[in-house]
Amino acid sequence: MTGPRPAARMQPVVLIDADADDEDAPGSAGASRPVSERRGPRWSGARPGWRGWWPAAVAVALLVGGAAVATHVAARTSEARADAIAAVPGFVRPLDGPPVELWRAPAGGRGGVVSAGGLLVTVVETAESWRVQGHEPRSGDVVWGVEATARSRGPGLDPVVVTCPPGPTGSDVVLCRWTASRPVAGRGEGPMPPTEVLALDARDGTRLGAWDVTDAVVGLRRVEDDVVLAAVDADGRVRVERRAGTDGTVRWSHRAPEALTLRSGSRAVPSLTVAGEVVVLAGPVVAVLAADSGEVVSQGERGRRLVVGPLSGGRFATWATGTGAFLHTADGRPVARVPGVPVRLAADDGSLDVLLSDAGSRVLALDRDGAPVWRLVTVQSPAAVVDGAVLLWGEEGVSVADGADGRLLWEQRLPEGVPFAPVTDGRLVLAAEPDGLGGRALVARGLRDGVRVWSVPLPEATARLEGVGGALVARSDRESVVLGPP
Repeated sequence: MTGPRPAARMQPVVLIDADADDEDAPGSAGASRPVSERRGPRWSGARPGWRGWWPAAVAVALLVGGAAVATHVAARTSEARADAIAAVPGFVRPLDGPPVELWRAPAGGRGGVVSAGGLLVTVVETAESWRVQGHEPRSGDVVWGVEATARSRGPGLDPVVVTCPPGPTGSDVVLCRWTASRPVAGRGEGPMPPTEVLALDARDGTRLGAWDVTDAVVGLRRVEDDVVLAAVDADGRVRVERRAGTDGTVRWSHRAPEALTLRSGSRAVPSLTVAGEVVVLAGPVVAVLAADSGEVVSQGERGRRLVVGPLSGGRFATWATGTGAFLHTADGRPVARVPGVPVRLAADDGSLDVLLSDAGSRVLALDRDGAPVWRLVTVQSPAAVVDGAVLLWGEEGVSVADGADGRLLWEQRLPEGVPFAPVTDGRLVLAAEPDGLGGRALVARGLRDGVRVWSVPLPEATARLEGVGGALVARSDRESVVLGPP
């Protein structure tokens, strides 16, 4: 992990001019002569000593001072770069060497570890309750802890699961949600139990507010410090709302024009997706809404739209069964039919202004009008974009392509499949590779050359790698392990 580096220290330097002709020096031949026979003042001679050494002294001082300034500027530039990388969701703060385990916490809920208020926040299921905790990122020390709700008790009850979805970089608000328990035997009959939302100050755990939704919530996503939720009314129609995270104030609301009933008479299961600046409700009718206003920017045909890819400037791409993929302007107007399926990247620093599309055995890069920029023949899928490079991953290996022309920079094929994607710190690709002993190692390779830099064992049963607030987190089904520099 790149940290502040001390500027170069300048030691006092004494420059001594030892002139062999200095007749005034003690012990010299001239010192025994009468004053009248001695030479005149030093500054009147043809070779004044001070003129011989001061230009060199100034040059050395300027050189040392310049080096110190250059070192300081380089350190600040490196730190600024590290901060910029750490601020991108899904990225890891640049590592100077192999990481070690810093601390671990039980994995509760489905949210794992999230970053907020300069802390790492976990959800822990205790014997009595669900507890939300804020940890100091490096030591893991618990800074604060809040009991969100009690655990479900007794046999035959649906379990209560608390989840805290990640918020935007720099947010000081933690939002957690859960649905109250109900008997398993009555599932599908009678009203759904309410969905609860709890807002906490990430810095000290102070409760900022709590509210609930009584209708059946079928989707809830975070947008900035608000939430966007989809709930089913009593008449079977879906209502999408954006609500203030702290008190549930409705900022906008959209109601689907049709009920969730299929031709077979069964009820369709809607889905809710937030992609950049748009919110997508998929059900009997697909609606694309502006995340800030709730305005309908696109209305799709009957069917389930599976993929929405956000692009720069509010643009987005969609893919749906039966209709294929389209590129849309910020106001929802389709401008081009595009091949393949738009890619949802796990991490993106915004260094490429192209749409990446997965077309089976090819990855395509398309410009703002949907025209191909380059194509790469590969069965791997893009996982991240950093510094103009595209990191690709598949069960058989990892590779990196140049984002400008699609040229494959390197590829590392693996003898065994790895079921989770690599992450990057902007300089290295951090991926799981077989260690030859039946386990897996975390291997770092250069972003643009693929050269192996270091390797360390992965925590046992790791099922996923994540960059959370710049920290590297290895997750399993039971716990989250935070890794960092020694």
